[in-house]
Amino acid sequence: MIVRLSPLLATGARTMIPTLTLFSVYLLVVGHDVPGGGFAGGLVASIGLLLMFLAFGERGLRRALPVDSLTVIGAGLLLAVAAGLIGMLGGDAFLTYTSGSFDIPLIGELKLSSLLLFDLGVYMLVVGVAETALQRLGGEAL
Repeated sequence: MIVRLSPLLATGARTMIPTLTLFSVYLLVVGHDVPGGGFAGGLVASIGLLLMFLAFGERGLRRALPVDSLTVIGAGLLLAVAAGLIGMLGGDAFLTYTSGSFDIPLIGELKLSSLLLFDLGVYMLVVGVAETALQRLGGEAL
C-alpha cells in the first residue's frame, strides 16, 4: 500500500518545525533563570519530531535526525551525570551546580553554569526517548 503524504501538512510542518526547534532551544538556554529548562525544551523539540514524523513519515524523521536514538539517550545521560560530578570536583555534593562568568569584548558578560550542562543532558534524554517512541510507532526495530 502506498501512503501519500499530505501537501498541506508538509507545508505547515516546514514552517512550524524551525519555529518549534528555536523555541525549544530558547527554553533550554533560559530555563535555569525562568520556567523552562531541559525537560520543557525537550518536550517542545519532541513535538517538532512528532510533526516531522506525521508530515514526512519515518524516512523524513531519520533524515532529519540521523543519529541513533540510543546514542542520543546515552550522551544525554552522560552529560547529566557529568554536570553532577562537576560539583564534586570542587568538594561539594553531587549535583551542586557551579557557575562562572567571562567578559567577552563587544558582547559583554557571559555567565556559564553547570546547570546548563545538566539541562542539555535532560533535553537530549527527552528527545532521544521521543525519537525511540516514534521509530517504534513507525515499525523500525532497534
